[in-house]
Amino acid sequence: MARGRSQRVRRSEEEWREILERFEASKLSLRAFCRQEQIGIASLHRWRKRLALALGPGFVDLRPPSVVGNHEGWELDLELPGGGRLRLRG
Repeated sequence: MARGRSQRVRRSEEEWREILERFEASKLSLRAFCRQEQIGIASLHRWRKRLALALGPGFVDLRPPSVVGNHEGWELDLELPGGGRLRLRG
C-alpha cells in the first residue's frame, strides 16, 4: 500500500482481493464495511467488477456422471449462496 502526493492510498490487486474476501466474510453492509476499512465505496465497486471480469464468465459446464452398474440415473444437489438449492436428477 503506497501513498501518492495527494495522500490517496494505492493498493495492489492482491490487496484488493484480500479486501474483497474480508468484505464477503464480514456480513457487513457495503457502507459499514467501507467505513470500517476507510475505503471508498466506488473503489470497492470498481475492484469487484474488475476482478470478476478477470475470472471470466461465471458459467460452469456441468455434465452428468456416466451411469455405472445398476444405478438408474444421476443426481446433482448444488447449494447456492443465500441458502438456495438446485437439485437435478436424470
